Amino acid sequence: MHPPQGKAKSLGVLAIIAILGTLAYLHSSAPDQPKPVPKPVPKPVNLMLAAGTPVTVRLSSAVGSKLSTSGQTFRGILQHAIVIDGQTVVPADTEFSGKVIEAVPAGRLSGGASLRLALTSFTLNGTEHQIRTTSVARVSQGKGKRTVELTGGGAAVGALVGALVHGGKGAAIGAALGAGGGAAGSAFTGNHEIIMPAQSSVTFELVEPLTVTRRQLPQTSHS
Repeated sequence: MHPPQGKAKSLGVLAIIAILGTLAYLHSSAPDQPKPVPKPVPKPVNLMLAAGTPVTVRLSSAVGSKLSTSGQTFRGILQHAIVIDGQTVVPADTEFSGKVIEAVPAGRLSGGASLRLALTSFTLNGTEHQIRTTSVARVSQGKGKRTVELTGGGAAVGALVGALVHGGKGAAIGAALGAGGGAAGSAFTGNHEIIMPAQSSVTFELVEPLTVTRRQLPQTSHS
């Protein structure tokens, strides 16, 4: 004989209750899972770049005495990381912006040409930093005359450039004393125009300190 239908249902309910009880017991007796360890948060650290720090960039495009205009913006990529006390303050390949302070084609002033550049800013981690640097200038004094490369502060270099393109003898002496190796790869065209091709390396120097904020992971102490 078959058991009554009501009794079969009761046995089924009891079986389900027994299964649920077993599962609940197994869940409660399982070991606690370890909580995830929070990742360390980088903290802001201020790093100081002193006046006189060299900044060498590779020009992204050519600039020249006839090719460029005074006031024009140019861009360059940092060739070497700027490192202070073993810490990288500005990594290599950071983009810098600069200004063509002066671009005078040959024949405009006593037959000579002049080109003067300076850096104005760079962007790091989405933050733009305004900077002041020495200017780099190249001057041609016309056919049969010497060409001079200058680096230094804006006013001093500007005065020398002006005197040189006008053929000033005293300025030429001062320029020889103040000449620097600021621009590698500069060239002169047949008509004595000055051009710095793309990828030319140009070295500037900061003329005032600059504070750069970088985020660094906190150092863990080992006991």
